[in-house]
Amino acid sequence: MTVRVDLIDGGAVVEIRASGQATRREAGWATERARELCQRREVTAILADCSDAEQQNSPRLSAEIIENFLFALDRPIPTAYIVPHVWDESYRGAVHGEIIELPAHARFFTDRDSAVDWLASRPKAPAALSQS
Repeated sequence: MTVRVDLIDGGAVVEIRASGQATRREAGWATERARELCQRREVTAILADCSDAEQQNSPRLSAEIIENFLFALDRPIPTAYIVPHVWDESYRGAVHGEIIELPAHARFFTDRDSAVDWLASRPKAPAALSQS
């Protein structure tokens, strides 16, 4: 799997792009990198584009990876998650059923345009406090 974590929109948005098969290790690395960027920068949103990622072996594993990411962040920050194109309605529903608690600041999308539009309409997350 290829995972990239970059800043876009002038450094205001953390973008995670994943393709291929995700492992827990790669998902953990992406989570830590995004968390670091959110702590050090004036980040106001996260765009997780997993549209080119492969489907996991189980909806439970997909849900676990998503939940671990969302709850690893130090502050609530608007997060748009673009689901893999290979997820059919049944798999997507099963993933949603496995997620115990989806924070109000996170949403799932099937395409990038909708995700970007939603992020643009959200109130900006408070910037991380600078650590002196």
